[in-house]
Amino acid sequence: MMKKLDLENWNRKEHFEFFCPFDEPFFGVVSEVDCTKAYEYAKKNNISFFAYYLHKTLEAANSLEEFKYRIIDNEVFICKEIHAAATIAREDGTFAFSFTEFNPDFTIFHDSLRSEIDSVQNSTGLRFNEDAKRIDGIHISSFPWHKLTGLTHSRDLKRKDSVPKITFGRSYVQDSAMKLPVAINVHHALMDGFHVAQFLERFQELLDN
Repeated sequence: MMKKLDLENWNRKEHFEFFCPFDEPFFGVVSEVDCTKAYEYAKKNNISFFAYYLHKTLEAANSLEEFKYRIIDNEVFICKEIHAAATIAREDGTFAFSFTEFNPDFTIFHDSLRSEIDSVQNSTGLRFNEDAKRIDGIHISSFPWHKLTGLTHSRDLKRKDSVPKITFGRSYVQDSAMKLPVAINVHHALMDGFHVAQFLERFQELLDN
């Protein structure tokens, strides 16, 4: 379920009109968060660290309206809730798309994610199904082999797209703290660097709690 944003009374109306016609309206930021407490909590409670920080990612994104904005026919709509459209790796080196609906209850979310991961592991191909095409998700991927310091995305610029994209790199230890690299790519007609910074701050708060 989505509701239409009142463009005429939006304080970013001119920004929206300026960036919308761009061939590449997305911009990206690569940063990192301190995941020490989150990692310790996950290991202490014998839960998947990936599932845990993915859940916190959705919590943070759902707390910020800008991350719920989507463009449809040159209008901006606000998603009621956004979910995880994540790529999942297989043991044979391939990957596939998954879709896990957000639930504030981590246990419910974790079980749904586990089911999706099992489905990927027992399938072949991309699984580019109707769920993977939903616009009320966030495109999430990972680069778990090395520290992430930069990122570009393959994109079909002929296809209109306004879904945020978040990529996580390999966590590493620095000065006794565990760091998690994160790259965030978003549509500039819908938000600015200020909003990406808000997301990172909220994400960090949730990881610390």
